[in-house]
Amino acid sequence: MKEISRTALYCLMILTVGMVSGSLGPSLVYLSDLVDASVSQISIVFTVKALGSILGAYIAGRAFDRFSGHMYLLIMACIVVVTLFLVPFSNGLVILSIIFFIMGFAEVSMNTGCNLLTIWVNKDKAGTAMLMVQLAYSVGTMIAPLILVFGGWLGGDYGTGYWLIALYTLIFPFVLWRSPSPTYREANTDGQPQVFNKAFFTCFLFMVFMYVGFEVSVAGWISTYAKLNGMPQTEAALLVTLFFLAFAAGRLLSVPILRWVSLPLIMAFLLAMSVAGSVLIAFSILPITVVALLLGAGCSAVFPMLFTFGNEVVALTGKLTGYIFTFCGVGAMVMPSAIGPLIDWYGASIYPYVLIIMSLILWASWLSLQKLANTNKKPQPQTKDETN
Repeated sequence: MKEISRTALYCLMILTVGMVSGSLGPSLVYLSDLVDASVSQISIVFTVKALGSILGAYIAGRAFDRFSGHMYLLIMACIVVVTLFLVPFSNGLVILSIIFFIMGFAEVSMNTGCNLLTIWVNKDKAGTAMLMVQLAYSVGTMIAPLILVFGGWLGGDYGTGYWLIALYTLIFPFVLWRSPSPTYREANTDGQPQVFNKAFFTCFLFMVFMYVGFEVSVAGWISTYAKLNGMPQTEAALLVTLFFLAFAAGRLLSVPILRWVSLPLIMAFLLAMSVAGSVLIAFSILPITVVALLLGAGCSAVFPMLFTFGNEVVALTGKLTGYIFTFCGVGAMVMPSAIGPLIDWYGASIYPYVLIIMSLILWASWLSLQKLANTNKKPQPQTKDETN
Protein backbone atom coordinates (compact mmCIF):
# COMPACT_ATOMS: atom_id res chain seq x y z
CA MET A 1 0.00 0.00 0.00
CA LYS A 2 2.87 2.38 0.78
CA GLU A 3 4.27 1.95 -2.71
CA ILE A 4 0.86 2.52 -4.31
CA SER A 5 0.04 5.63 -2.28
CA ARG A 6 3.41 7.25 -2.87
CA THR A 7 3.39 6.42 -6.57
CA ALA A 8 -0.09 7.95 -6.79
CA LEU A 9 1.27 11.08 -5.09
CA TYR A 10 4.10 11.37 -7.62
CA CYS A 11 1.65 10.84 -10.50
CA LEU A 12 -0.53 13.67 -9.21
CA MET A 13 2.51 15.89 -8.69
CA ILE A 14 3.93 15.30 -12.14
CA LEU A 15 0.61 16.47 -13.57
CA THR A 16 1.83 19.93 -12.52
CA VAL A 17 5.11 19.39 -14.40
CA GLY A 18 3.17 18.41 -17.51
CA MET A 19 0.81 21.38 -17.20
CA VAL A 20 3.67 23.84 -16.74
CA SER A 21 5.52 22.32 -19.68
CA GLY A 22 2.44 22.31 -21.90
CA SER A 23 1.29 25.83 -21.08
CA LEU A 24 4.14 27.85 -22.60
CA GLY A 25 3.50 27.16 -26.28
CA PRO A 26 -0.28 27.85 -26.31
CA SER A 27 0.19 31.04 -24.25
CA LEU A 28 3.02 32.50 -26.34
CA VAL A 29 0.84 35.16 -28.00
CA TYR A 30 -0.64 36.11 -24.60
CA LEU A 31 2.86 36.48 -23.14
CA SER A 32 3.96 38.50 -26.16
CA ASP A 33 1.08 40.95 -25.66
CA LEU A 34 1.64 40.99 -21.91
CA VAL A 35 5.19 42.35 -22.14
CA ASP A 36 4.73 44.15 -25.49
CA ALA A 37 7.27 41.98 -27.31
CA SER A 38 7.33 40.60 -30.83
CA VAL A 39 6.93 36.88 -31.44
CA SER A 40 10.63 36.61 -32.29
CA GLN A 41 11.57 38.41 -29.07
CA ILE A 42 9.29 36.33 -26.86
CA SER A 43 10.91 33.13 -28.16
CA ILE A 44 13.80 33.81 -25.77
CA VAL A 45 11.52 32.50 -23.03
CA PHE A 46 12.01 28.98 -24.42
CA THR A 47 15.78 29.34 -24.17
CA VAL A 48 15.91 30.74 -20.63
CA LYS A 49 13.40 28.14 -19.42
CA ALA A 50 15.57 25.38 -20.95
CA LEU A 51 18.69 26.83 -19.30
CA GLY A 52 16.86 26.89 -15.96
CA SER A 53 15.88 23.26 -16.51
CA ILE A 54 19.46 22.20 -17.22
CA LEU A 55 20.75 23.91 -14.07
CA GLY A 56 17.81 22.62 -12.02
CA ALA A 57 18.36 19.00 -13.08
CA TYR A 58 22.07 19.19 -12.25
CA ILE A 59 21.46 20.57 -8.76
CA ALA A 60 18.38 18.48 -8.00
CA GLY A 61 20.21 15.21 -8.55
CA ARG A 62 22.68 16.04 -5.80
CA ALA A 63 20.00 17.47 -3.52
CA PHE A 64 17.96 14.26 -3.53
CA ASP A 65 21.05 12.31 -2.45
CA ARG A 66 21.77 14.65 0.46
CA PHE A 67 18.44 15.90 1.76
CA SER A 68 14.90 14.68 2.33
CA GLY A 69 13.38 14.16 -1.09
CA HIS A 70 9.93 15.29 -0.03
CA MET A 71 11.28 18.44 1.60
CA TYR A 72 13.12 19.39 -1.58
CA LEU A 73 9.97 18.69 -3.64
CA LEU A 74 7.99 20.83 -1.19
CA ILE A 75 10.33 23.78 -1.75
CA MET A 76 10.26 23.35 -5.53
CA ALA A 77 6.45 23.12 -5.55
CA CYS A 78 6.27 26.40 -3.62
CA ILE A 79 8.60 28.05 -6.14
CA VAL A 80 6.44 26.80 -9.03
CA VAL A 81 3.34 28.24 -7.34
CA VAL A 82 4.99 31.64 -6.86
CA THR A 83 6.32 31.85 -10.43
CA LEU A 84 2.97 30.82 -11.93
CA PHE A 85 1.25 33.45 -9.81
CA LEU A 86 3.69 36.17 -10.92
CA VAL A 87 3.47 35.54 -14.68
CA PRO A 88 0.42 37.82 -15.30
CA PHE A 89 2.14 40.64 -13.37
CA SER A 90 5.23 40.69 -15.61
CA ASN A 91 5.75 44.15 -17.08
CA GLY A 92 8.77 43.49 -19.27
CA LEU A 93 10.56 40.78 -21.21
CA VAL A 94 13.49 40.70 -18.77
CA ILE A 95 11.20 40.13 -15.78
CA LEU A 96 9.26 37.47 -17.66
CA SER A 97 12.50 35.72 -18.67
CA ILE A 98 13.70 35.64 -15.05
CA ILE A 99 10.37 34.18 -13.94
CA PHE A 100 10.52 31.43 -16.56
CA PHE A 101 14.16 30.66 -15.78
CA ILE A 102 13.22 30.07 -12.14
CA MET A 103 10.10 28.18 -13.20
CA GLY A 104 12.17 25.90 -15.42
CA PHE A 105 14.58 25.26 -12.54
CA ALA A 106 11.78 24.25 -10.16
CA GLU A 107 9.75 22.34 -12.76
CA VAL A 108 12.60 20.03 -13.75
CA SER A 109 13.45 19.52 -10.07
CA MET A 110 9.93 18.22 -9.52
CA ASN A 111 10.23 16.08 -12.64
CA THR A 112 13.54 14.62 -11.48
CA GLY A 113 12.21 13.99 -7.99
CA CYS A 114 8.97 12.30 -9.05
CA ASN A 115 10.81 9.92 -11.39
CA LEU A 116 13.67 9.18 -8.99
CA LEU A 117 11.51 8.65 -5.91
CA THR A 118 9.22 6.37 -7.93
CA ILE A 119 12.26 4.19 -8.65
CA TRP A 120 13.32 4.23 -4.97
CA VAL A 121 9.82 3.33 -3.72
CA ASN A 122 9.14 0.54 -6.24
CA LYS A 123 12.74 -0.72 -6.59
CA ASP A 124 13.03 -3.60 -9.10
CA LYS A 125 9.29 -3.47 -9.85
CA ALA A 126 9.41 0.13 -11.04
CA GLY A 127 8.64 -0.49 -14.72
CA THR A 128 4.85 -0.19 -14.51
CA ALA A 129 5.06 2.62 -11.95
CA MET A 130 7.38 4.60 -14.22
CA LEU A 131 4.95 4.22 -17.10
CA MET A 132 2.11 5.53 -14.91
CA VAL A 133 4.17 8.56 -13.83
CA GLN A 134 5.09 9.36 -17.42
CA LEU A 135 1.47 8.87 -18.50
CA ALA A 136 0.44 11.44 -15.89
CA TYR A 137 3.00 13.84 -17.34
CA SER A 138 1.50 13.35 -20.81
CA VAL A 139 -1.99 14.00 -19.46
CA GLY A 140 -0.70 17.23 -17.93
CA THR A 141 0.69 18.46 -21.24
CA MET A 142 -2.60 17.60 -22.97
CA ILE A 143 -4.89 19.41 -20.51
CA ALA A 144 -2.70 22.51 -20.14
CA PRO A 145 -4.19 24.29 -23.21
CA LEU A 146 -7.70 23.46 -21.97
CA ILE A 147 -6.92 25.00 -18.58
CA LEU A 148 -5.61 28.15 -20.26
CA VAL A 149 -8.75 28.42 -22.38
CA PHE A 150 -10.97 27.83 -19.35
CA GLY A 151 -8.98 30.47 -17.47
CA GLY A 152 -9.62 32.85 -20.36
CA TRP A 153 -13.34 32.28 -20.03
CA LEU A 154 -13.15 33.03 -16.31
CA GLY A 155 -10.78 35.99 -16.31
CA GLY A 156 -10.52 37.28 -19.83
CA ASP A 157 -6.97 36.08 -20.55
CA TYR A 158 -4.61 33.15 -20.04
CA GLY A 159 -3.24 34.61 -16.80
CA THR A 160 -6.15 33.07 -14.92
CA GLY A 161 -5.17 29.70 -16.38
CA TYR A 162 -1.69 30.08 -14.89
CA TRP A 163 -3.32 30.82 -11.52
CA LEU A 164 -5.49 27.69 -11.79
CA ILE A 165 -2.37 25.56 -12.29
CA ALA A 166 -0.77 27.32 -9.31
CA LEU A 167 -3.86 26.62 -7.18
CA TYR A 168 -3.66 22.91 -8.02
CA THR A 169 0.07 22.81 -7.24
CA LEU A 170 -0.52 24.49 -3.88
CA ILE A 171 -2.01 21.24 -2.58
CA PHE A 172 1.31 19.39 -2.61
CA PRO A 173 3.38 21.36 -0.06
CA PHE A 174 0.77 20.45 2.56
CA VAL A 175 0.73 16.78 1.51
CA LEU A 176 4.53 16.50 1.35
CA TRP A 177 4.94 18.10 4.78
CA ARG A 178 3.13 15.16 6.40
CA SER A 179 4.48 12.40 4.15
CA PRO A 180 7.74 10.57 4.97
CA SER A 181 10.27 10.61 2.15
CA PRO A 182 11.68 7.38 0.70
CA THR A 183 15.42 6.83 1.02
CA TYR A 184 17.99 5.10 -1.09
CA ARG A 185 18.28 1.61 0.40
CA GLU A 186 21.06 -0.85 -0.14
CA ALA A 187 20.01 -3.86 -2.14
CA ASN A 188 21.05 -7.45 -1.53
CA THR A 189 24.57 -7.83 -2.95
CA ASP A 190 24.98 -11.59 -2.28
CA GLY A 191 28.60 -10.82 -1.47
CA GLN A 192 29.44 -9.95 -5.08
CA PRO A 193 31.51 -6.81 -5.70
CA GLN A 194 29.96 -4.45 -8.21
CA VAL A 195 31.56 -2.00 -10.61
CA PHE A 196 29.91 1.09 -12.03
CA ASN A 197 29.41 0.52 -15.75
CA LYS A 198 30.74 3.81 -17.14
CA ALA A 199 30.52 2.79 -20.78
CA PHE A 200 26.88 1.79 -20.39
CA PHE A 201 25.92 4.98 -18.57
CA THR A 202 27.70 7.16 -21.14
CA CYS A 203 25.82 5.45 -23.96
CA PHE A 204 22.64 5.70 -21.89
CA LEU A 205 23.04 9.49 -21.53
CA PHE A 206 23.68 9.83 -25.25
CA MET A 207 20.49 7.91 -26.03
CA VAL A 208 18.52 10.11 -23.61
CA PHE A 209 19.93 13.16 -25.39
CA MET A 210 18.99 11.80 -28.82
CA TYR A 211 15.54 10.59 -27.78
CA VAL A 212 14.44 13.87 -26.20
CA GLY A 213 15.87 15.74 -29.18
CA PHE A 214 13.90 13.48 -31.54
CA GLU A 215 10.64 13.80 -29.60
CA VAL A 216 10.83 17.60 -29.34
CA SER A 217 11.91 17.87 -32.99
CA VAL A 218 8.80 15.98 -34.08
CA ALA A 219 6.38 17.81 -31.77
CA GLY A 220 7.98 21.20 -32.34
CA TRP A 221 8.50 21.15 -36.10
CA ILE A 222 6.02 18.79 -37.75
CA SER A 223 3.33 21.50 -37.97
CA THR A 224 5.76 23.99 -39.49
CA TYR A 225 6.94 21.36 -41.98
CA ALA A 226 3.35 20.60 -43.00
CA LYS A 227 2.49 24.28 -43.35
CA LEU A 228 5.58 24.94 -45.49
CA ASN A 229 4.40 22.10 -47.73
CA GLY A 230 1.02 23.71 -48.32
CA MET A 231 -1.19 22.37 -45.52
CA PRO A 232 -3.60 24.98 -44.04
CA GLN A 233 -2.45 26.37 -40.70
CA THR A 234 -5.35 24.97 -38.68
CA GLU A 235 -4.86 21.45 -40.04
CA ALA A 236 -1.10 21.72 -39.54
CA ALA A 237 -1.57 22.71 -35.90
CA LEU A 238 -3.78 19.64 -35.41
CA LEU A 239 -0.79 17.40 -36.15
CA VAL A 240 0.72 18.23 -32.75
CA THR A 241 -2.54 17.29 -31.03
CA LEU A 242 -2.61 13.99 -32.92
CA PHE A 243 1.01 13.34 -31.96
CA PHE A 244 0.34 13.83 -28.25
CA LEU A 245 -2.91 11.85 -28.34
CA ALA A 246 -1.03 8.86 -29.75
CA PHE A 247 1.79 9.61 -27.31
CA ALA A 248 -0.52 9.36 -24.28
CA ALA A 249 -2.41 6.35 -25.67
CA GLY A 250 0.87 4.51 -26.28
CA ARG A 251 1.97 5.05 -22.70
CA LEU A 252 -1.40 3.88 -21.41
CA LEU A 253 -1.32 0.71 -23.49
CA SER A 254 2.28 -0.01 -22.50
CA VAL A 255 1.27 -0.50 -18.85
CA PRO A 256 -0.61 -3.81 -19.42
CA ILE A 257 1.58 -4.86 -22.36
CA LEU A 258 4.71 -4.71 -20.17
CA ARG A 259 3.22 -7.48 -18.01
CA TRP A 260 3.23 -9.88 -20.96
CA VAL A 261 5.98 -8.70 -23.30
CA SER A 262 9.64 -8.10 -22.45
CA LEU A 263 10.91 -4.55 -22.22
CA PRO A 264 13.61 -4.97 -24.93
CA LEU A 265 11.02 -6.30 -27.39
CA ILE A 266 8.66 -3.36 -26.74
CA MET A 267 11.53 -0.90 -27.12
CA ALA A 268 12.54 -2.45 -30.44
CA PHE A 269 8.96 -2.17 -31.69
CA LEU A 270 8.64 1.48 -30.60
CA LEU A 271 11.94 2.48 -32.20
CA ALA A 272 10.95 0.65 -35.39
CA MET A 273 7.77 2.76 -35.53
CA SER A 274 9.85 5.93 -35.11
CA VAL A 275 12.13 4.94 -38.00
CA ALA A 276 9.15 3.94 -40.16
CA GLY A 277 7.31 7.19 -39.43
CA SER A 278 10.36 9.25 -40.38
CA VAL A 279 10.73 7.36 -43.66
CA LEU A 280 7.02 7.72 -44.44
CA ILE A 281 7.24 11.51 -44.09
CA ALA A 282 10.20 11.66 -46.45
CA PHE A 283 8.49 9.68 -49.20
CA SER A 284 4.88 10.82 -48.56
CA ILE A 285 3.66 7.23 -48.58
CA LEU A 286 0.86 7.91 -46.08
CA PRO A 287 -1.01 11.10 -45.11
CA ILE A 288 1.00 13.13 -42.64
CA THR A 289 -1.88 12.95 -40.15
CA VAL A 290 -1.45 9.17 -40.00
CA VAL A 291 2.32 9.56 -39.72
CA ALA A 292 1.89 11.98 -36.78
CA LEU A 293 -0.07 9.28 -34.96
CA LEU A 294 2.58 6.68 -35.79
CA LEU A 295 5.40 8.89 -34.52
CA GLY A 296 3.46 9.71 -31.35
CA ALA A 297 2.96 6.01 -30.64
CA GLY A 298 6.60 5.30 -31.43
CA CYS A 299 7.87 7.95 -29.01
CA SER A 300 5.29 7.20 -26.31
CA ALA A 301 6.92 4.77 -23.87
CA VAL A 302 10.57 5.04 -24.90
CA PHE A 303 11.66 7.33 -22.06
CA PRO A 304 10.06 5.49 -19.10
CA MET A 305 11.25 2.12 -20.44
CA LEU A 306 14.71 3.48 -21.10
CA PHE A 307 14.78 4.90 -17.56
CA THR A 308 13.69 1.52 -16.15
CA PHE A 309 16.21 -0.40 -18.24
CA GLY A 310 18.99 1.93 -17.12
CA ASN A 311 18.13 1.35 -13.47
CA GLU A 312 18.37 -2.42 -14.02
CA VAL A 313 22.01 -2.03 -15.04
CA VAL A 314 23.19 1.07 -13.16
CA ALA A 315 21.38 1.67 -9.87
CA LEU A 316 20.24 5.27 -10.15
CA THR A 317 21.27 7.67 -7.43
CA GLY A 318 20.03 11.24 -7.28
CA LYS A 319 23.30 12.42 -8.82
CA LEU A 320 23.00 10.05 -11.78
CA THR A 321 19.34 10.96 -12.27
CA GLY A 322 20.36 14.61 -12.26
CA TYR A 323 22.73 13.87 -15.14
CA ILE A 324 19.89 12.16 -17.01
CA PHE A 325 17.56 15.14 -16.79
CA THR A 326 20.41 17.51 -17.58
CA PHE A 327 20.91 15.66 -20.85
CA CYS A 328 17.13 15.78 -21.38
CA GLY A 329 17.32 19.57 -21.19
CA VAL A 330 20.32 19.77 -23.51
CA GLY A 331 18.64 17.47 -26.04
CA ALA A 332 15.43 19.50 -25.95
CA MET A 333 17.37 22.70 -26.59
CA VAL A 334 20.14 21.67 -29.01
CA MET A 335 18.54 19.24 -31.44
CA PRO A 336 15.33 21.17 -32.29
CA SER A 337 17.29 24.44 -32.49
CA ALA A 338 19.46 22.97 -35.26
CA ILE A 339 16.46 22.17 -37.46
CA GLY A 340 15.47 25.81 -38.03
CA PRO A 341 18.77 26.82 -39.68
CA LEU A 342 18.81 23.58 -41.69
CA ILE A 343 15.36 24.38 -43.10
CA ASP A 344 16.53 27.92 -43.92
CA TRP A 345 19.58 26.58 -45.77
CA TYR A 346 18.17 23.50 -47.52
CA GLY A 347 14.39 23.95 -47.45
CA ALA A 348 11.64 22.06 -45.65
CA SER A 349 12.47 18.84 -47.50
CA ILE A 350 15.53 18.36 -45.23
CA TYR A 351 13.32 17.85 -42.15
CA PRO A 352 12.27 14.20 -42.74
CA TYR A 353 15.86 13.19 -43.46
CA VAL A 354 16.99 14.74 -40.18
CA LEU A 355 14.34 12.64 -38.42
CA ILE A 356 15.49 9.51 -40.26
CA ILE A 357 19.10 10.06 -39.18
CA MET A 358 18.08 10.73 -35.58
CA SER A 359 15.80 7.68 -35.41
CA LEU A 360 18.51 5.42 -36.85
CA ILE A 361 21.00 6.76 -34.30
CA LEU A 362 18.43 5.98 -31.59
CA TRP A 363 18.13 2.42 -32.91
CA ALA A 364 21.91 1.99 -32.97
CA SER A 365 22.18 3.41 -29.44
CA TRP A 366 19.63 0.92 -28.17
CA LEU A 367 21.52 -1.99 -29.72
CA SER A 368 24.72 -0.70 -28.12
CA LEU A 369 23.04 -0.39 -24.73
CA GLN A 370 21.91 -3.99 -24.85
CA LYS A 371 25.43 -5.14 -25.66
CA LEU A 372 26.93 -3.03 -22.85
CA ALA A 373 24.37 -4.11 -20.28
CA ASN A 374 25.49 -6.79 -17.83
CA THR A 375 22.39 -7.65 -15.87
CA ASN A 376 24.19 -10.34 -13.89
CA LYS A 377 26.43 -7.74 -12.26
CA LYS A 378 24.09 -4.93 -11.44
CA PRO A 379 25.85 -2.14 -9.50
CA GLN A 380 24.32 -1.82 -6.09
CA PRO A 381 22.92 1.41 -4.70
CA GLN A 382 24.69 3.15 -1.88
CA THR A 383 22.90 3.86 1.34
CA LYS A 384 21.59 7.31 2.13
CA ASP A 385 24.56 7.97 4.40
CA GLU A 386 27.12 6.79 1.83
CA THR A 387 25.94 9.36 -0.72
CA ASN A 388 26.80 12.14 1.68
